[in-house]
Amino acid sequence: MEAESPTVPRSPARTDLVPKFWKNDIKGLHKELISFRFMSMTKPTPEARCHVSISEVNNLSGKESNILNDHEPISEQWITIGSGLTPIDCYIELFLIEMLPNEKSKCTIRCKDNLQVSFILKLLRVETSKLHFTKSPKEILVLAKTYKENGVKMFSKYPVFAHSYFNRAAKCLLSCAPLEGLDPAQEGEETITEMQTLLETLYLNISACLIKEHRYDEVLQILQFIALQEKPSEKAIYRMAVAQFQVKQYPEAIKTLERINYATSRDCAALYQQIKTTWQQEQNQYNNMVKKMFG
Repeated sequence: MEAESPTVPRSPARTDLVPKFWKNDIKGLHKELISFRFMSMTKPTPEARCHVSISEVNNLSGKESNILNDHEPISEQWITIGSGLTPIDCYIELFLIEMLPNEKSKCTIRCKDNLQVSFILKLLRVETSKLHFTKSPKEILVLAKTYKENGVKMFSKYPVFAHSYFNRAAKCLLSCAPLEGLDPAQEGEETITEMQTLLETLYLNISACLIKEHRYDEVLQILQFIALQEKPSEKAIYRMAVAQFQVKQYPEAIKTLERINYATSRDCAALYQQIKTTWQQEQNQYNNMVKKMFG
């Protein structure tokens, strides 16, 4: 009589690998685990491709998303981390970064209008990208240009998210710093020059975002590089002068604008006059105060 083959135990669910709840109060994100069976420890990373299933979308209420659709009961699609062009889609990427393959969770996004967008998200498969530190400068340049273009697309409607993309692009390039230390024979003179030009452009883009957020001291820091340039761009001069004006560095703002022919630019000429007028008004107020105190 043949012996019975032993029963092979099934692998445990290992729900201890995934927390029951995850949240980010600052961004209004909440994730609650529904089910999980261990398949892989490969979590989504920047540039990873994620095969997902999405269902039970609620309260989308016309909010922009290229991922969510409240008309389809179940949607399967591939999502590349770092490609979201709407706030909803960027937040979905944040959820995915916190997930493991074969995890199914209910995700909730609390919006500024107090509506809560919710949906069921299941991560089916992850295809990881090449690790960042193994990329060549040419590959890093391609990635930085992609992030920069994403930021440009989001700037007019979602400047905070654009700022995040510009920062990511700058960090990519700075991972190769100092750029002037790269070997032209190995990396190519054109690649190095393009990286340097793109980094300056990103600093200008970041400064525009910071001005929208009224973070003028940070604008002064990020645009310090123009002090070393013989012929800085009009855009850089204008944004530096705006920041100096807003922190009441009036003489410095005047000198900054005078580095170019500001009179040929309507915006620069208007800013120059505004600075002069405001500076004079504050001086008059101070003189009047002194007269009242000691006159």
